[in-house]
Amino acid sequence: MYTAVGTQPDITFAILTLSQFLNNPGHIHWEAVKRVFRYLSGTKDLGLTFGGGKDRLEGYTDTDGASQDHRRAISGYAFLINGGAVSWSSRKQELIMLLTAKAEYMAATHAAKEAVWL
Repeated sequence: MYTAVGTQPDITFAILTLSQFLNNPGHIHWEAVKRVFRYLSGTKDLGLTFGGGKDRLEGYTDTDGASQDHRRAISGYAFLINGGAVSWSSRKQELIMLLTAKAEYMAATHAAKEAVWL
């Protein structure tokens, strides 16, 4: 979990999904864990950088629109300052939304709260 939160935000969704099966992992879950480790091994020399000539805060948000079996949308956001990621989140929404637009609205609300804090 430290790797997903502290150093590799790009694996957060995979870790979130795999963490749901910690009590009783199946063969397919172990294969997915091995795939995450192979990805980490292949990207160990890459890192987050600051710079790029932009002196501004940029934010991005998205949601999957409840396409998972649990019917809860998984939403996330990422904020960059000068081209480097400084804040990100990926989580399952607390409520089951009947419309994709409502799930997107909730994701935008959480991202806006983070933007105000930043």
